[in-house]
Amino acid sequence: MSRRLLWGLLTLEVLVLVGLGSVWLSGLGLAGKDGPAVSAPGISIGAVVDAAPDPEVLARREAAEARLRAFAPALVEMALLIEEAAPEPTPPPPSLEELGAMELATATAPPGVEFEEEERWIAVNLTTQRAMALIGDQPVRVALVTTGMEGWETPTGDFRIHTRIENETMSSEGAGIAIDSPEGYYVENVLFTQYFYGAAALHYNYWRAYHYFGNIPSSHGCVGMGYGDALFFWDFADIGTRVVVYE
Repeated sequence: MSRRLLWGLLTLEVLVLVGLGSVWLSGLGLAGKDGPAVSAPGISIGAVVDAAPDPEVLARREAAEARLRAFAPALVEMALLIEEAAPEPTPPPPSLEELGAMELATATAPPGVEFEEEERWIAVNLTTQRAMALIGDQPVRVALVTTGMEGWETPTGDFRIHTRIENETMSSEGAGIAIDSPEGYYVENVLFTQYFYGAAALHYNYWRAYHYFGNIPSSHGCVGMGYGDALFFWDFADIGTRVVVYE
């Protein structure tokens, strides 16, 4: 429970208690020993009389006021104890895009790859589970990705994007796997798909948990990305854009 909510509940409790106490005290002040009662549904209080206040009533009223004054500080002290004991809220983890941006300043082009000075190309590192968009030797985007799992490794080599589909349904039957088999799958609304070798493609992957990206190969050969990264690579590349996959 948040601190703000705790404080709100305690404040509300104090107000309710004080309000109830005020009604009760008013009843004590208005009720005389001989005063006639005025009634309403759920309420019964004495009528105001001209007689002098009864000493017994005044004494009971003063005692009730003292109890209320003693009770309110106890609630405040309880709230302070809860405030001190409440843990600090845990901030949300950085997004995949934010993590990639943190690495961009120290990212470098993979060694041993030839490229034109102003060439727009993509590098995918299977070891680090990272993809980079580059212009010449300058990385302009780093993405945490999830590539092919064991037995379905993403192919290494120098390829070019040959097909682009902005929104498609992916079925394991396209890779020769029956949908009802243990390795089968059928996934709708796969966005920003860019095929570079057979059924291997760059695309948005929304069905894997956050911790897979940049850590765990989990696909059937594709390079899965978060939404923001997949959209960037879609806008960055085109038919014929080079994709270099290496370890």
